[in-house]
Amino acid sequence: MGSHQMLYFDEVRRGNYTVFVNHVLEQIPVAYRVGAVDIEVLNKYRDDLLDIADELGEIYCTAMSTVNMDFFKGGACIEFIKQYWRDFITDIDRNEHWINMIIYMLKLFSVNVGVTALVTLPIQLSSLAVSIISRENKPVTQLVNALGKLSALTAAFYAEALVHLLTENVGVPLSAFMILAGGVVNELLKVYGSAIA
Repeated sequence: MGSHQMLYFDEVRRGNYTVFVNHVLEQIPVAYRVGAVDIEVLNKYRDDLLDIADELGEIYCTAMSTVNMDFFKGGACIEFIKQYWRDFITDIDRNEHWINMIIYMLKLFSVNVGVTALVTLPIQLSSLAVSIISRENKPVTQLVNALGKLSALTAAFYAEALVHLLTENVGVPLSAFMILAGGVVNELLKVYGSAIA
């Protein structure tokens, strides 16, 4: 089941999202998943993390308003990000959490927020949160680790959902898409490989 040769959206359409959740989790080593210790740390900082939602929304949306995406220029951005943040740090031990995060991604995608902004959203917010909490001189090493895992895993769900949505809509089997993408990657590595070696 860890193969890219299966599409899971038929099951998702039938209400069985756990097959997709499991597909993503199978690609993340246990050491990099959000575990019991991370949940304990996030719960320990829960009030601090919730208290910064307003500031986080303002800073993020102000910075993002400089990109060419209308969503970030309106007042709705701040409210959306505040709610996103509250849900991002809540109930992460439940499979429904990841579906909720994908729904946020779909909402942003539907208002023309680009893929890069979508995929980096949890990472940028986590980084901002650590900056805000750190300036209050609180020990944050465990929090940084927990938020790093949480944001990376959320980004993984976004990327996977986008690839599956693309292949479903175009009607190209995921395995063929991955082969085509692999061909392009190999071409780019031939051109740029020595630049990063």
